[in-house]
Amino acid sequence: MEIAQLEAFVAVVEERSFSRAGAKLLRTQPAVSQSVKRLEDWAKEPLLDRSAKSGVLTEAGTVLYDYAKKVLNLRREAHAAVEELRTLERGRITVGANESTALYLLPVLKTFRDRHPRIKIAVKRSLSREIPSALLRYEIDLGVLSFNPRNVDLESTVVSLDELSLIVPPGHPLARARQVSINDLGKECFIAHNVASPYRQRVMETFDRLRTPLNIVLELPTVETIKKCVRMGMGVAFAPRMCIEDELVRGELVAVRVKETQIQRKLRLIYRRHSALSTAAQAFVEVAKGLAQSSVLSDQ
Repeated sequence: MEIAQLEAFVAVVEERSFSRAGAKLLRTQPAVSQSVKRLEDWAKEPLLDRSAKSGVLTEAGTVLYDYAKKVLNLRREAHAAVEELRTLERGRITVGANESTALYLLPVLKTFRDRHPRIKIAVKRSLSREIPSALLRYEIDLGVLSFNPRNVDLESTVVSLDELSLIVPPGHPLARARQVSINDLGKECFIAHNVASPYRQRVMETFDRLRTPLNIVLELPTVETIKKCVRMGMGVAFAPRMCIEDELVRGELVAVRVKETQIQRKLRLIYRRHSALSTAAQAFVEVAKGLAQSSVLSDQ
């Protein structure tokens, strides 16, 4: 069975004529007749009572006509659905991000939603180390990382710059200092994220290189709880700058410059190198790149 055969059969039934069906389909009458004959061979039953001039349906023809209409309607619906995907009238994107990099996504999500309100977006919270594998398993379409996964099967684009900041409560003695040294922090009580990251490792290596103790007294699972503990005076912490902007504006936290730890984070949008992105995912990447370019220009 072929779509062209179903089209010919339905046209003959609806036009009640092989010649008119041919004209409707822009095919010759013999071609239409041959298509219907092949469909009858497939069904192993006559579909039209050819003794009647108007081509009355047989019992088998009546059954097949209903199914043929459904198939042709489904084909039209499928074509329309694909066209909607192409024109960004429908679609879905799944993005993997951890707690802090999800904050980066907010302006991208806002801009993208303003432009393409009918596209559904799901941000899946993931550990950074698991995002590359999730991409390669096709569990997500895009990922946001603060490091380069260096995988030949993944492509990455830098879309934002961030930095680690030392945060202290407003009443802390260090809050009045414009800049401190690692050596000034040897007696501080640190609150740390309990998930390993390249940036946590760099901080630890810097303290070790300068022979300064890093006194971690509390490890917590989220940046939000770390910020709250610092505000309560339970210790100091290093946190991504983008995660503390609101608290800095409200005066709830103070960011202190540490001379030896000017650690810049490059946030990257990553995706599969050898797999075509959906139209929606391509549009999302373009929005992210466009905002990144605008940010660079505004900083100049």
